[in-house]
Amino acid sequence: MRQGWRGTPLLAFEQPDVPACRTASLSDLDAIRALEVVEFEHLAYPYFVLRQLFELHGANWTVAEDAGEVCGYVLTAIDGDSTAWFLGFAVAPGCRGRGYGRALLEAALAQCRTIRAEQVFVTVKPGNRAAYHLYKEVGFVWADHDVAYFGVGEPRDVLVHRIYH
Repeated sequence: MRQGWRGTPLLAFEQPDVPACRTASLSDLDAIRALEVVEFEHLAYPYFVLRQLFELHGANWTVAEDAGEVCGYVLTAIDGDSTAWFLGFAVAPGCRGRGYGRALLEAALAQCRTIRAEQVFVTVKPGNRAAYHLYKEVGFVWADHDVAYFGVGEPRDVLVHRIYH
């Protein structure tokens, strides 16, 4: 039987605790980089780019933890025109299907609401059904398609989540 909070049995209709999300810190960059490589391979951000992005936008980055280890992240960049971008989003393979992705997106969107962003954009590889489904669940809709968004052979769809205050 699955265990819940403090080892109590979970009934079929009960959900386990929501995964813990927090603001990223500089000490998380190694773990974020490792997940980048697993998820995005040759398109992963190099460490030096992550470090510089962190200097600009780190206060808006969100990480999730499992047993004290970073197991997912959303790298949020916010411009001065009330627009935000999720520049990176990944969940470790062992944590997928356990609510971490949704918790990360909801926490990142809450941060965007707090700073009064009006729209949030994200790119997704066409055919990535799991990502599309999750983005749709939290309110993203299709906005555009670019056949070479990340270069030749790397198309992406652009999705947007409009925030109404």
